[in-house]
Amino acid sequence: MKAVTDRLSTSGQTALSLACEAFSDATQHFSATPRFDASARPDDADALVHFTVSGRQFDMPVVFAPTWTNFPNFVNQRTQITLGSAAAVRRLMVIAYHVTPKVAAEFIARRIPFLDTAGNVYLDEPEATIMIVGRDKPALKPTDTSSRSTTPKGLRVSFALATQPGLVGQPMRTIAAASGVALNTVNLAVDDLIARGFVLKKANGGRVIADRRRFIDDWVSQYPTGLRKKLGARRFASGVGIDWWTCALLTGFDARLGGECAADALTHELKPASVTVYVHAGVSTALMKAARLRPDDEGNVEILESFWPQAAEQSWDVPPGLAHPLLIYADLISSADSRNHAVARSLYDRFLAS
Repeated sequence: MKAVTDRLSTSGQTALSLACEAFSDATQHFSATPRFDASARPDDADALVHFTVSGRQFDMPVVFAPTWTNFPNFVNQRTQITLGSAAAVRRLMVIAYHVTPKVAAEFIARRIPFLDTAGNVYLDEPEATIMIVGRDKPALKPTDTSSRSTTPKGLRVSFALATQPGLVGQPMRTIAAASGVALNTVNLAVDDLIARGFVLKKANGGRVIADRRRFIDDWVSQYPTGLRKKLGARRFASGVGIDWWTCALLTGFDARLGGECAADALTHELKPASVTVYVHAGVSTALMKAARLRPDDEGNVEILESFWPQAAEQSWDVPPGLAHPLLIYADLISSADSRNHAVARSLYDRFLAS
C-alpha cells in the first residue's frame, strides 16, 4: 500500500470520486463530496471527504488503499488526525475499490472507517453512524476510463449536454453542476464521448457535439437499461382515472410528467394508456392524495426518481409540469407499444431535431 503522505494518483482520484457517488446512491438521502485541494488536507491524509448526513456536515481525512496486503502494519500506523481549529479528532478513513464482507468485518472490529466504489461504508462519528456491507463489486473497474459515458452517471452527463444548449463547450465544473455529478466523473465521461466520436474537440480547445441525431439516438438506446432501471420505479393505481394529472399541477409536487401523457400534451397525437411521473423528492403525501394513488404492481401510474438537478429545468423550453422532450421521447421509444414509436418520431421532428 502506498504511503499516506503521497498525493493521490489519477486512479486514486477516480476511485475517491466514484466512492463518494456510490455513498450517495447507497444511502439515497446523504451525500459525500471529495476535496482534493492540498491546502485543506492534513499531511497524513490523501484528501478529505465532506459528508452531509441528516443536515449535519463534517469532514473525514481519507487514504486511498488499492490493496491491503500489509493490513496488520497499516492498522498500527497513526490512524487519528486532528482537523480544524476546533481540534476535532477524526479517524483516518480507508478508500478502496471494493471491501469484501470479510475485510469489512476486520475494519469494523478495529473501528477503522472505510468507503468503497460499491457503496459499502462504515462510519462511526459523533455526527452519524452508518454501516453498509455486502454490496457487490462494480462491474466496471474504476481504473477503466473507457465506456464512462454509458454508466448511470455518464448518462446523466450526456442528458445534460443534450438538453442544455451550449453546455458542451462550458468548463467542466459548469457541466458537473448542470448534471449533478462529481467533477472527476464529468472529466471521464466527456473524455469517453470524445474518444467515441460523439463530441469533437476544436483547435481552440472548445467542444461541440459532433452529430446531434447520433448523440440522441445513442443516449436513448442506453437509457432503459443504463439509467432508468436505477430510478426506483414504483407503480400505483389512481382512483380518479388516467387524466388525473390534468387537474393536479405537478410543478407543485416537484414532479414532471413523462411518457405517453406528456407526449399527448405536446403532440395531441396519442391516447395515453399509462402515466409516467418523475419526482425530485420521492412520492409525497400531497401527490398521493391529489391523484388518489394506491400501490399496485399492475397499476398504470409509474413514478420514478428524477436524475437531473432541479435547477437545470430553468433552461428547458417546455410547458410547466412536463419533462424534457428528450426524456419523453426515450420513454416512448423504450415502450413495447408500436403506437408510441410513431408518435415518438413526430415528437423528435417537432422538438428535438433542431
